[in-house]
Amino acid sequence: MVCTGCALLCEDVEKYDGEVRDACRIGTAHIRNRQQINPMVDRKVVDMDSAIKGALDILSHAKRPVFVGFGNSITETQQTGIRLAEKIDASIKTFHTGIIENILNNRVKTCTLSDVRDYADVIVFWECDPMNTHPRLLSKYAYYPRGEKRQHGWEEDRIAITIDLRYSHTASICREVHKIHPGLDADFIDALIDGLHNKVPKTTYDKKQILKLAGTLKKAEFGVIFAGTGMTTPQDAIIRLMDELNEVSNFHILPMTPGYNLRSIAAQLHGRADSGIDMHEADCVLCLGFDLLNSLPVHEINGKMIVIDPNDTISSRYADVVIPCAAGGVDCAGSAVRMDGVEVDLPRIMESERISDASIMNQLLEAM
Repeated sequence: MVCTGCALLCEDVEKYDGEVRDACRIGTAHIRNRQQINPMVDRKVVDMDSAIKGALDILSHAKRPVFVGFGNSITETQQTGIRLAEKIDASIKTFHTGIIENILNNRVKTCTLSDVRDYADVIVFWECDPMNTHPRLLSKYAYYPRGEKRQHGWEEDRIAITIDLRYSHTASICREVHKIHPGLDADFIDALIDGLHNKVPKTTYDKKQILKLAGTLKKAEFGVIFAGTGMTTPQDAIIRLMDELNEVSNFHILPMTPGYNLRSIAAQLHGRADSGIDMHEADCVLCLGFDLLNSLPVHEINGKMIVIDPNDTISSRYADVVIPCAAGGVDCAGSAVRMDGVEVDLPRIMESERISDASIMNQLLEAM
């Protein structure tokens, strides 16, 4: 099976006689998850038809609808969701897609996870902690495995570096750890660029450490930056850093996407004009596979909320309409795009009475 617990989409996970094998703790919890929700309208349990009718009623009266999420939905659902958004003139909001946009625009150099495994000798974890967000990244691709050109593994062939606001679990295995200050990512990048050009940086950061880091990066035969969602650096600064690195070395960037299929929705929305409706202006917010209220206070939402999700979330507890759906790669088949852009088929591994979010979106589209 393919695990949709994170954007690695590990294809070597097995589910046998109720036991999940070879999955990380996130994947195991995701596959075994039983925090399923009931269809609800106005926080009262109803049947599925009533929940879908309730969503249709809200959508049909909405003047400023906004769709959010899609990163934890199969590609087929995303395609239908885009068609529905176009039909009712809804804005679609996704998050943490800036670096993906730069990749799609060919403004930064990227690679596949297989390339990382086979060729990477210098790996930078920039404001990300894959030990806790993508647990198998280090063992499958980024640090421990033997690759085609890296037969000696982490002991001799790979250097891992963390650049972060705090000392993370991932930092504990890294040869170099650099602490950056909140809001001063761009200053760190400017200092690092000076170091790449053998200039003593004018910065509040430790100049010797910056020069040491620049020296390590310049020696890379195949360098990779894993950019986390905490990397709030302006996109032009990231592009400038990648350009400078590739003047003196060979570097690639990969986004540590939080949703298992965020790369897909970012690609599908690439180049599309947004209606520009802000979240607080929306009179209807449809959350699809995304827990909006886990990151945004409830008082920021002024419109009606529709939640389509396999699981109980903070958002589902406040939603005006809740529609439960099957989970991609678990009780729903489909396709997805891995964090490095590789397309992956998602077979269904278990039967359930839940219907897919693609089917739900199709019903909404046909009825509007």
